[in-house]
Amino acid sequence: MKYVLTLLTISVLLSCKPTENDTELLFEDMATASQEMYSELVEIRRDLHQYPELAGNEKRTATLVADYLKELQLEVHENIGGYGVVGILDTGKPGKKIAWRADIDALATEFEDDPVAFASKNPGLRHICGHDVHTTIALGIAKNLSLHKEQLVGTYYFVFQPAEETITGAKAMLEDGLLEVIQPDEFYALHMTPFHVGTVAVKPNEIYAHYKKIVLGLHTQDTSKINAATSYFKQLQNVTDERFGTDSSFEDATIGIVGSSSIYKNYTYLESPVKVQKLQDSTTLSAYMSFSNAEELEQGRQKMDSLFKHKALQDVYEYHRIEPVSYVIKNHPETTKEAMQFLSNHYENALTELSGSFPGGRSDDFALFQEEIPGTYFFMGASNFEQNIIAMPHTPIFQVDESVIEYGVRYFSTLLAARANYENIN
Repeated sequence: MKYVLTLLTISVLLSCKPTENDTELLFEDMATASQEMYSELVEIRRDLHQYPELAGNEKRTATLVADYLKELQLEVHENIGGYGVVGILDTGKPGKKIAWRADIDALATEFEDDPVAFASKNPGLRHICGHDVHTTIALGIAKNLSLHKEQLVGTYYFVFQPAEETITGAKAMLEDGLLEVIQPDEFYALHMTPFHVGTVAVKPNEIYAHYKKIVLGLHTQDTSKINAATSYFKQLQNVTDERFGTDSSFEDATIGIVGSSSIYKNYTYLESPVKVQKLQDSTTLSAYMSFSNAEELEQGRQKMDSLFKHKALQDVYEYHRIEPVSYVIKNHPETTKEAMQFLSNHYENALTELSGSFPGGRSDDFALFQEEIPGTYFFMGASNFEQNIIAMPHTPIFQVDESVIEYGVRYFSTLLAARANYENIN
């Protein structure tokens, strides 16, 4: 009987094994479907843009998402970690379990003029970080995969996360049993960026710097000692280029975040002035710093041990510590390299490999999902410079070229389909 079951299992696996030609035809069909649903998705995005909701208040958005997933006949779970929604597409065939995250909240803003015709109808609230687009792309991926369910293998999870802007939503979903509802092998997400529309930018490991608060305690109020300590904070930094951290430098073809001679590699950067706080007979100094990667952080830690315990301070030194400020997105090396290979093979000129990591406290609590599940976080270009559409998040000029929706659905529907395949066809 055991022998018969083994043969049966092999037969099932062979019967659902796609050939290379079958896979290419599937991807072509999915590309066509991405184009055909584009107008529908644009309407959804514009509706979401007109009715933005703050973190913790995403009731309307969550209802729209859940209703759409139910129309696709997905298994739907609601109110996870607040207004979190999960849709599950199970093909019933052997394969990996792949999760996709989209954040759904908007921002409070003092920027009054929404530069689009479908402007926000909720005063003081706007989607100026692109979460309306993220949500729409995820819905499009869910529809594309559900349309091709019979040709797919594995299971797909669509996680619509609330409260990303307050970096509380991922934690809330996890604490509310998300990983009891889904059991993914891999987890993916994207975020709008000012790169040209249709560009996917990514790399293994950190894509945002480790952002830390450095605190030094001295049992003195002596000005000379405080000045010496302040100078040691500045000596931790190894950035010398004055263009570092400017918006124009990020996109520079030579020194930028994807540049051949990027200044955003291997850096420790002092992000703030050193704050001095005197308390009776002691003094606390603090400042914020970005470390481009784990290696820079460790070197910084060692340098602090040396500088802050320097002989000039040794008679007044009390302590120093490094305090976390934000989560660190760290792309899983294997899944990221394989995803990059897939995109490079199937979409000419779509992929740009990041050279460095962004400083300045930029982050995303998707990092908490990555701590549990191997996964990758992509940047998706949404700017159209010829039309003066610049997708710079958290700015009054933020807009997207809506063709990014079609690109996103096409690229990532096919990527997820490939990743779920038990032979991982690239």
